[in-house]
Amino acid sequence: MKCQNCGVDVPEDKIYCERCGTAIQMVPDYNPEEDISIGKEEQKKTQTTEETEDNTKRSKWCYAIAGFCVLLLGGFIIQGVYRSLHTQETITEPIEPVLLAKPQFSIEPGEYDYSPMLSISHPEQSQGTIYYTTDGTTPNENSYMFHSPIEIREGRTILRAIFVRFDGIQSEEADGTYDVIFDYPEEPEFDIPGGNYSKGLYVTITAEEDCKIYYTTNGEEPDYQSHLYRGRIYIPVGLTVLQAVAIDEEGGVSAITEAIYNVSENFTIDNESMEHVE
Repeated sequence: MKCQNCGVDVPEDKIYCERCGTAIQMVPDYNPEEDISIGKEEQKKTQTTEETEDNTKRSKWCYAIAGFCVLLLGGFIIQGVYRSLHTQETITEPIEPVLLAKPQFSIEPGEYDYSPMLSISHPEQSQGTIYYTTDGTTPNENSYMFHSPIEIREGRTILRAIFVRFDGIQSEEADGTYDVIFDYPEEPEFDIPGGNYSKGLYVTITAEEDCKIYYTTNGEEPDYQSHLYRGRIYIPVGLTVLQAVAIDEEGGVSAITEAIYNVSENFTIDNESMEHVE
């Protein structure tokens, strides 16, 4: 310590100055620079604490803002994924085509004992084409085009038809099954059976009522284009193969009746007999 009166250094165990005898006050030396230094350090600590608190607050706000942005971005991502999936589902859903009304058949499906003539129509027929099949296959634009009535022949016919408008719009399919079972007439009968004869002869042919008889004498099978029977048939000398069929009004054709005549003697017919020969 220093003496406050004369400034001489006084040992710490002394309570008075040996030089001037002044009592020493037990007060530590005051160093203003140390106070200033301590003040600065405390100020720095205060500033550091304040800066730390400010930084902490800023960090909290940054984290809060970042979290909000993450949540917002997540919402946009989820919404985008949902829209994408919904769009894909919408695209992949099959679109049912709009079909026009189905064609109409002039004859109802069913069983018939004759060959009906069937027509196909459509309300917009002038604006497109009707296509059909008769074997049960699916009709398309490569199938038969309907222009005129269709003859439903004997047996089973599975008719399917569609209408295709010129703009490509197609109708629903119409279909029907037709079973044609002919009630065949009985085969014709000859009044004279085939065999060997010594002179010419006349043969009468009969058949069921409302049937026409067609015949041949050259061995060919008769049909509706053969000779139409109108009266007795003369069998001349030689070998004659007589065949005949009966065809009813519905087109039913009977079995063929056949007889072979072998006439060995020349026979001259009279004028009366010639009237009955076709």
